[in-house]
Amino acid sequence: MAKEYKTFTFPDTPNGRNIMENTINDLAYEGWSLKSKEVSSQGYSCGSTCCWGCLFLPLALLGKKKNLIHVTMERTIKS
Repeated sequence: MAKEYKTFTFPDTPNGRNIMENTINDLAYEGWSLKSKEVSSQGYSCGSTCCWGCLFLPLALLGKKKNLIHVTMERTIKS
């Protein structure tokens, strides 16, 4: 028996979480199970951080990118 994996990335926003839940439910109906789900920070955007920082240093904090949710789904394939 072999295992098959699918990985998806969703934005960490209310709409992104709704899309993620719908995707997980649809795949669960097809026999997939949730292997892992993690939220990762994307750090700061170089361009916007530099622009805001040139205007006023504390505004450089506005250059932070949005977080992403990484979901890995798994299913067993019968050979």
